[in-house]
Amino acid sequence: MKKLYMLLSSLIIAVILVGCNSTADYKSNVQNVADEILENSVKVEEILDEYSNVWKYSIESRGAIPVSEMALQTGLDEDTIKEYFIINSIGNIPDDFSLNVFSMKSYFEESGELGKIEDKAKEIKDKISELNNPPKGYEKVYDELLDMYTFSEEYLEMALNPSGSLQSFNEDKNRLSSDILSQHKRVEATMPND
Repeated sequence: MKKLYMLLSSLIIAVILVGCNSTADYKSNVQNVADEILENSVKVEEILDEYSNVWKYSIESRGAIPVSEMALQTGLDEDTIKEYFIINSIGNIPDDFSLNVFSMKSYFEESGELGKIEDKAKEIKDKISELNNPPKGYEKVYDELLDMYTFSEEYLEMALNPSGSLQSFNEDKNRLSSDILSQHKRVEATMPND
């Protein structure tokens, strides 16, 4: 009887330890995913900032833009500008902001930057799916993480399909950036102290 009691006690302790490790792993995984969302969103923001810059510059130029000036605005070399932007018969870029933003999008697609961000977003989605069954006390943390992921997907969609007016684009960009940062803080704040 004493051996059975000791065996049962050992099993209970083992289950408790495994449960603690499982909870610690879950907590660590949630934090890692939240950090990955934030890192990927920073890369999205860099692209969105470039769209906004080219958009604004195209509107303010009020006329054809020399290739050299667009190169200065974007930080791209002139050959890259000539490859991705539409050049008129006298060698300038039209002041059509939608064409110019689309040209920047094409550059980010061809350079692979958008593809890397999309791949990372898919990887994050898979990790969130794995976290879908939170241990007791982590339900709220998971909900906050899911909200953060949703905001980051909206943010990514802006990089894949820039639209609206410059003002609405910048407002949405700033709102989502703020929402993602706030959700990251909420994930950390709602994390149980085990």
